[in-house]
Amino acid sequence: MLIIHVPNTYISERTYIIKTLMHDFLAIDIRLLTEPRTDVMIEAHDNQAGRTLHIADALFQTPMCQWLTSESLPEQPLKVWDTTSIFNDVPLVSYKMPVIYGCKQEDHAQDNSYITETQNELYLGLDIFGSAFFMLTRYEEYVKPDRDQHDRFPATASLAYQEGFLDRPIINEYLEILWYCLKRLWPGLERKKRNFRIIVSHDVDAPFAQAFSGISQLIRNCGGDLLRRKSTALALQRAKSWRAVKQGDYRQDINYTFDRIMDISEKNGLQSAFYFKTACTDPVYDDNYSIDHPYIRQLLRDIHQRGHEIGLHPSYLTYNDPVQTSHEYERLRTACEGENIQQNHWGGRQHFLRWQVPFTWRNWVNAGLDYDSTLSYADHAGFRCGVCYEYPVFDLKERQQLQLTERPLIVMEGSVLGEQYMNLSGREAMAYMQKLKELCRQYNGDFTLLWHNSLFETPEMWEMYERLISE
Repeated sequence: MLIIHVPNTYISERTYIIKTLMHDFLAIDIRLLTEPRTDVMIEAHDNQAGRTLHIADALFQTPMCQWLTSESLPEQPLKVWDTTSIFNDVPLVSYKMPVIYGCKQEDHAQDNSYITETQNELYLGLDIFGSAFFMLTRYEEYVKPDRDQHDRFPATASLAYQEGFLDRPIINEYLEILWYCLKRLWPGLERKKRNFRIIVSHDVDAPFAQAFSGISQLIRNCGGDLLRRKSTALALQRAKSWRAVKQGDYRQDINYTFDRIMDISEKNGLQSAFYFKTACTDPVYDDNYSIDHPYIRQLLRDIHQRGHEIGLHPSYLTYNDPVQTSHEYERLRTACEGENIQQNHWGGRQHFLRWQVPFTWRNWVNAGLDYDSTLSYADHAGFRCGVCYEYPVFDLKERQQLQLTERPLIVMEGSVLGEQYMNLSGREAMAYMQKLKELCRQYNGDFTLLWHNSLFETPEMWEMYERLISE
């Protein structure tokens, strides 16, 4: 067991982030002691050797009158710590380490290093706990007013994007630095063994393209295939599909990709999660299908019988509406219970990735959901939370941990391929997504991928998807 001595300020915040990193991520037994001090000190339970690790405390030294204000944000440009000569055997993405929060010892203020060591004491000037709290709670999103046309916090406003580390799991790297320090002082420590996972999910915005539409919609869609997507083959496929659906075979619908998705997942030993909508709160941005339609009920049964997961995809206006969120989840559970579908846990993702800190998390807790997987930026894939591990969430306003797990979304296909977002070509897109996947593998984390059932428009899309989730 390790004893962690912390300053007697921001107790709830400190307890949350220290337990998340030390207990949840590393699985080390700890005990917290609060006392008047200005750093964090860690020692062994018996401490016979007198060894101690001191860690800088910067964010949580913020005066309460400046908490959750712009005065508490990291000073930009960030300082960069060149760790090349220190962490040769530590798995970092780059030895140039951005310092989100930190404080060097006074007598080493001019040195490049944020670490100093004596015989029994090690000082780490990188504020690991404060920096992790900043990233995992999405602190800056509460403080900064930036929003896009869908009231989403954009990637371009984030510290990670502006300082060039959105495409690296910075908190996983910080955790490896912490582990290096702990092992240097206490070589006998053991950490949690993790396995790399690929987690695939599919937001069911439009389960059918033609089942509920008439000839006029078909003409418009085919026109889009010809003029915007410049694909005669897709237009012909759509017309053929429409005819088959209207003759009674709804599984021939161009958006009905569910069987093939499940085939691919099962081939790779994966379980797909399909997140369904149960309401339309905005006719412009919500596809209006009924969870009670016989086609949808049969789809729910098929997914469950094949051992895949069903989840919630709350409608466009729910992200700051707790009553509507609960109502939509209740409708999903009622539909599933009507089909004798039972699951041990329930989660999902907000439509359009519309999310507001900390209110959307709070909505999910109040509704009774177990996990959320919304947190990626719509305009840029990467590590919005700075981590590729699931973690418990914290309510910045109420200053308490919530009974909800965040499953950070690393890649949404639309972010990478969409013309309005990163707009990468097939080869560039594949290379970028593979890069993020390999970084998750490096830390034995979770590569969480969203691919909509309605965005398998070409054979190239299927090939890219299969390559991405194959091992």
